[in-house]
Amino acid sequence: MLRSVTVNDTNPNPNVLIALRLARDHNLDKEQLLLQQLKDAAVRKVLNGEDFSSGLVALYIMALTASCSDPKHVIADGEDIDLIAILEKKLAQEIKHINETTHPISNYYQVSLDVLALCVTNTSIESVQVLIDAVENDRFKHGTEFSVDTGAMAAIALGCVRQAGGHPNTVQIEEALKKVLTQILEHVQGDGLIGNLYSTGEAVQALTINSDLVPAGPWNKNRTLEKLLGEVPKGSFDNPQAAAQVVPALVGRTYLDVSHLNCSTDQISTHPLCILFADLSHCPVSLSVDNLPLPEITTSAPVTSDEPIRVEYNIEDGLNHTFIDSTNVTVQRGSFLIKVLEAAQEKYPERFGFTTTMTLWGPSLTSVRGLNASSAQRTYWQLLNEKGPLDQGIGSYIPTNGERIFARLSRY
Repeated sequence: MLRSVTVNDTNPNPNVLIALRLARDHNLDKEQLLLQQLKDAAVRKVLNGEDFSSGLVALYIMALTASCSDPKHVIADGEDIDLIAILEKKLAQEIKHINETTHPISNYYQVSLDVLALCVTNTSIESVQVLIDAVENDRFKHGTEFSVDTGAMAAIALGCVRQAGGHPNTVQIEEALKKVLTQILEHVQGDGLIGNLYSTGEAVQALTINSDLVPAGPWNKNRTLEKLLGEVPKGSFDNPQAAAQVVPALVGRTYLDVSHLNCSTDQISTHPLCILFADLSHCPVSLSVDNLPLPEITTSAPVTSDEPIRVEYNIEDGLNHTFIDSTNVTVQRGSFLIKVLEAAQEKYPERFGFTTTMTLWGPSLTSVRGLNASSAQRTYWQLLNEKGPLDQGIGSYIPTNGERIFARLSRY
């Protein structure tokens, strides 16, 4: 995560700053650099009318809050914007769209983030009813399947509202929580994963925050954490966004802690107890010690070999059935999936042309053969192999020799 924070980054990741602030170890220079980049980006996005979805605004608010920076006064380039007011307006638009169509402008994961951000900043949270209704009507689905990451984020938001107290719909909140927690527990696997590897970190937070509502027996937290830790040396969390979503669970914290961090104690590790024992476990609990130096080494490119592999790449309009096509391409072993798409495009530019957009997770496939995914029509390019949907994107997934990859236009 630290290495992803670079000078002149115009697309900073708020998830990374949230995770860095919640972590036990700190590099305060990097955290301050990322904080300033987020302020600059927020002001630029608002003033220039750039894409700034409600969920992204919510993440910016939580990142600033975790850094003890007021999201109501985000100052950059002489401008002062109020992200809380912006989020309230965007959330109102999401709710209006739900009332008219039964689904948000974005998705219920982002709406859950919206409610959570308003909750942790002690802002009015009357909008929690939208999540209660969504749980009651089983709207946390991706296709036909329950979405663990959406359910988990909703449970974190509902848990925040419940812990804040004083809400008139406490009984409804608890009933909604019991239902969505049960749905999450139904997706616990034998090795401890909940849903898939990349939904597990937030699911752990959801179950931890609402532990008094989790029935005894069906979930072994230690097994889940051991599984996550075992994936770290395999490179499963080399993507900064993936790392950011798992770090809070691994350090025993949740997104609810972002409003309880004491930034006045951020300092270089010169506290007498730290020096005396040369052991950070003796430092005061509230001390955010600048104890995580970053050695000056060059980040190497993904490890590939000269050995070529063959991958079958298939594309399909799974909604309108206007085309279905396939080709075999050769790439170097260890290459990311995007190299397969590029090889197919180079081979047949018209048939396999594609476009991408940059997200917090990296490049995301937005069109194939001129057919665009559409948030208005709730369509997306789903990536699969013969086992089912891929849990990584085109910039992270590494195909194997002989693998069959599918890109299929689908509806969520």
